[in-house]
Amino acid sequence: MAALPLLRWGASSLRAHSSPPPSRRLFSAIRRPSAAARCEPGSRVMLKGMDYPELEKWVQSQGFRPGQAMMLWKCLYENNVWAHCPDELAGLNKDLRKMISEHADLKALTVKDIITASDGTRKILFSLEDASVIETVVIPSARGRTTVCVSSQVGCAMNCQFCFTGRMGLRKHLSTAEIVEQAVFARRLFSDEFGSITNVVFMGMGEPLHNVDNVIKASSIMVDEQGLQFSPRKVTVSTSGLVPQIKRFLHESNCDLAVSLNATTDEVRNWIMPINRKYNLNLLLGTLREELSLRPKSIVLFEYVMLAGVNDRSGIWI
Repeated sequence: MAALPLLRWGASSLRAHSSPPPSRRLFSAIRRPSAAARCEPGSRVMLKGMDYPELEKWVQSQGFRPGQAMMLWKCLYENNVWAHCPDELAGLNKDLRKMISEHADLKALTVKDIITASDGTRKILFSLEDASVIETVVIPSARGRTTVCVSSQVGCAMNCQFCFTGRMGLRKHLSTAEIVEQAVFARRLFSDEFGSITNVVFMGMGEPLHNVDNVIKASSIMVDEQGLQFSPRKVTVSTSGLVPQIKRFLHESNCDLAVSLNATTDEVRNWIMPINRKYNLNLLLGTLREELSLRPKSIVLFEYVMLAGVNDRSGIWI
């Protein structure tokens, strides 16, 4: 799912909301990162796959105090260090580092390439453990906003006709750790160059709400006040319109929701977005109106990509 122009819909109004999409120019000037320290595989838990209560419980189960769990949590997210091995976690005692080396893994992704566009946008290619490759895009803005666009799946099952990722089909869901680490890496690699990474959008590869468990958990880690500390209003999860998962997301997450609309009639949307055949516009928009009526301060963002001769004509609007 690519980053798209956005419309913002509150409980009582619909208004334009601009968000600069990634550059459409050809990416060039490949810069390969230096090799990083690696830990031996075979660990039992992925640290970035746990929220704080889970991490605290796990640390205590290994015989350590809750306060040491908070120190570990801050090492994972607060300190501007790209740690791959426990010995790189400054401030933790020797016994805790030893336990982590024996029972946990810090690293979910491996950087394959970093590609720079002419406007400064960075595309990071990550390799997964099974050699699959995902993309993460870091988008700087002259207005002081820097956005990281994260992926949630390898491929996508939605088969939207305008989306290149959809041609791959769904190959796998990303784990919570694989999603979170995209934001961690972007912040630690580019903060010195761009300043703070201010926004996260789940608009990379995949349909985020098709991987709803891991996406809700990853977004909660991103907005944790002791962790990555993103504002919930600065983390936006996009969907093509999976209605049951939309309801769950709005009930369980305080992050923003974006709906990739792209048509104003079922006839057109059925064609370009097959998910509409299961959850049509009346059901989708009715669900959003119902949910927003219970949350008057909430908003939903609409994405709309203009396709010449397909969805750029006048029609029934919402």
